[in-house]
Amino acid sequence: MENIKHIPVMLKESIDLLNIKHGNVYVDGTVGAGGFSKEILELSAPDGFLIGIDSDEKAVNYVNLELEKKFDKKRFKIFHSNFSDIDLVIHNAGFEKADGIVLDLGISSIQLESERGFSFKDEGDLDMRIDTNGEITAFDIINYYKEEEISNILWNYGDERFSRKIAKKIIEYRKKKLIETPMELAKLIKNTIGFRQNGRNKIDPATRTFLALRITVNNEYESLTQFLNKLKNFLNQGAVVCIIAFHSGEDRLVKNFFKNNKDFNIITKKPLTPLYDEIKNNPRSRSAKLRAASLI
Repeated sequence: MENIKHIPVMLKESIDLLNIKHGNVYVDGTVGAGGFSKEILELSAPDGFLIGIDSDEKAVNYVNLELEKKFDKKRFKIFHSNFSDIDLVIHNAGFEKADGIVLDLGISSIQLESERGFSFKDEGDLDMRIDTNGEITAFDIINYYKEEEISNILWNYGDERFSRKIAKKIIEYRKKKLIETPMELAKLIKNTIGFRQNGRNKIDPATRTFLALRITVNNEYESLTQFLNKLKNFLNQGAVVCIIAFHSGEDRLVKNFFKNNKDFNIITKKPLTPLYDEIKNNPRSRSAKLRAASLI
C-alpha cells in the first residue's frame, strides 16, 4: 500500500488533553493511517508504549510498516481487533492498564480509498465493512431489507429527515434492478431529495444515508457501548480518555456515559469542535465533537 495522506481530526486538541508523558502506556483505539499513533510515540519517547487497535486489517498492516520506519518495534503493538475488545487487547499486549486512550470514531483515508463503498464516488462494491470478515454489507441492507427497516436505520443512525422518502424510492428502484455500487445509490438519493445547505457548506445528499449504513454494518453503537462499559477497569488513576464523535447519537452515548459515571471527571464541560482553519483544510472534520474525561 502506497503512502496515504490522512489528516487526523482535532489532533492537537486530543494530544494536549492526553498530557502524554514518557514511560506511560497509551491506546490508539482506531489507528487508521496512524496520525495519532505517531504523535503519541513521538511525545512519549524514549520509553512510552503504544497499543494500537483497528478493525481494518489493511490499516493494521499499513501502520505497522509506517511506525517501523521511525520507531523501535519494542515500543508498540498494533492489533487487528475492535476497540470494544480493549480488555483482551491490553492483556495480549502484556499490560493490565493504560494511562490514556484516544478514539476517533470517523473513517480514515484508508477506508475512503479502499473501494469498499465508503465514498459516494466509488464504483466498487456497496460493502462498507471496516472489518471485511463482517457478515452484513450495505448491499444486503439496501437490496433486501424492508422499507420500514431501511427508513428506521436512516433516521436512527443518520438523523436523515427524508428517511421515509429515501427508503420508499430505494424499494421502487430495486424492483427494476439491484443497487450495486455506492455511486448508483448516491445518484438515487440525489435525485430523490436534491442538495441542501448546512451553514456555509453544501452537504452531499447521500452523506447521512452513507453514515447510517456504515454505523449499522459495523455495529458501531454496540461497539462503543461495550467499550465504555469496560473502560474504568483498564485505566490507571488519572488516565485521560479522548473520544471524537461525528454523529449526534455517538456523541450522546459518550456524553451520557461520562455524565452518569462517578468514576470519571469530565474535562470538557462542553464538547470541543474543530477551529475554522481545520474545517477549511479538512471539510470532513466539520461535524466532529471531542469529549474528554479522566479516571478519578
